[in-house]
Amino acid sequence: MIRKFTYFIILCLLLLAGLMLWNMKSFKSKQINVPIATSSNINSKDAISHLSEAIKYKTISNYDNDQIDAITFLSFHKFLRRTYPLAFKELSERIFSNYSILLKWEGSTESSKNPILLMAHMDVVPALEIENWKEDPFSGLVENDFIWGRGALDNKSSLIAILESIEYLLSTDFKPNRDIYISIGHDEENSGLNGNAVIAETLKKEGIYFDMVLDEGSIITNNIFKGLQRPVAMIGIAEKGYLTIELTSSSNSGHSSMPSNSTAIGKLSKAINNLEKFQMEPKITPALEHFFSYIGPELDRKNQFIISNMTLLSSSIINELVKDPVTASMVRTTIAPTMINSGIKPNVLPSEAKAVINFRILQGDNIKKIKEHINKVVNDKDIEVKILASESYSNPSRLSNVNSPSFNIIHKTIKELYNDIFVSPGLVVATTDSRYYQSISKDIYRFVPLILNSDELSMIHGYNEKISTSTYLNMIQFYIQLIKNFHVS
Repeated sequence: MIRKFTYFIILCLLLLAGLMLWNMKSFKSKQINVPIATSSNINSKDAISHLSEAIKYKTISNYDNDQIDAITFLSFHKFLRRTYPLAFKELSERIFSNYSILLKWEGSTESSKNPILLMAHMDVVPALEIENWKEDPFSGLVENDFIWGRGALDNKSSLIAILESIEYLLSTDFKPNRDIYISIGHDEENSGLNGNAVIAETLKKEGIYFDMVLDEGSIITNNIFKGLQRPVAMIGIAEKGYLTIELTSSSNSGHSSMPSNSTAIGKLSKAINNLEKFQMEPKITPALEHFFSYIGPELDRKNQFIISNMTLLSSSIINELVKDPVTASMVRTTIAPTMINSGIKPNVLPSEAKAVINFRILQGDNIKKIKEHINKVVNDKDIEVKILASESYSNPSRLSNVNSPSFNIIHKTIKELYNDIFVSPGLVVATTDSRYYQSISKDIYRFVPLILNSDELSMIHGYNEKISTSTYLNMIQFYIQLIKNFHVS
């Protein structure tokens, strides 16, 4: 009996090994091969000068939307109209909430195709601690083949590259075969509630429906994913949700010489520690499955074997991914304590302590689940849990189609310009204004052709933000080629 059972176990193991080897053998590359596109003859010197000038405008998004610098934003509008006369003459222009711009490029009248939407934003985050910058963050300095300043990466380079591409195509008498909209938000860095949220709601009432929306989000990463010998252009097919929670701990006030065993600050600290210690369960989502299906075949044989059998080896894969903050954010809802406040004097026990916790919500989780998780982990009747009213919040986005004509066009365009990189769908771990268009768009993709390594990623919202002139000029070529490819689709 024992011998038969042993044979049975051996047979099962052999069958399992055979299945796993078959899965690996069936793991085929999804990369497409296309000829390199001929570069358009743009005026590189002028294009660089235009981005440099755009950076000089301090179009800063303040936390309080009422504190917007109207003169600067309206001056930036004038700069755009002066710099791109063909675009602002041939395309219709609408202004929303005084500052956000929507352009419409009308396509051929005989076309029945749905329009597409290209997105970028004019606002930037503040440039704090200027003493830590090597160059003035609003100088727009062009030096050693780099353009310096706040917005060089996020997101004026994309905005200017889109307008440069349109201006160039108009100069060649190009006319698209479908309507193309360009949304230029003014408050993306402050939730986009007065910009793209209003634009999207207006277009919905007007019956506009997009085949595709392309916004910022993912980039071309260089030396970030272990085991890959080439950069990866990740097209965001989904983005995480966003939620900010405020924890308020209450206790008796009094003199610091006679503290109780449980103070407001102590209880709040324990709650935060528990939330960091007992986080929500990591998981492999469909977005990550799509990422692995594109990247897995390009790895070495060992990792190909593991990824091709991700259903069987999911626990091992997750355990490896959670070791690094970058990859951990792809498999779990993240928690980040970002603000804490309490106390008025060193010798006075505060009666109240507050902390702000920011969550980026993974697909499969939602706001309701997070609140339930917090209440379970904190488990303290003296701590109030509430959604921060001053912050916008949203559940995770839906998944866009990786087999759609639009995804294939973006994939093809990337390969036509950057033939030595891998292309993959993936998850955007932050939020973008594109979330406001989910009800009026078939598919939403998030990608900007910026080539950055892990160190350079820190420049986004950090110090010494800059973009290489070659990367920026290639961005213009990307948008030109993308518009042409949609024209012939």
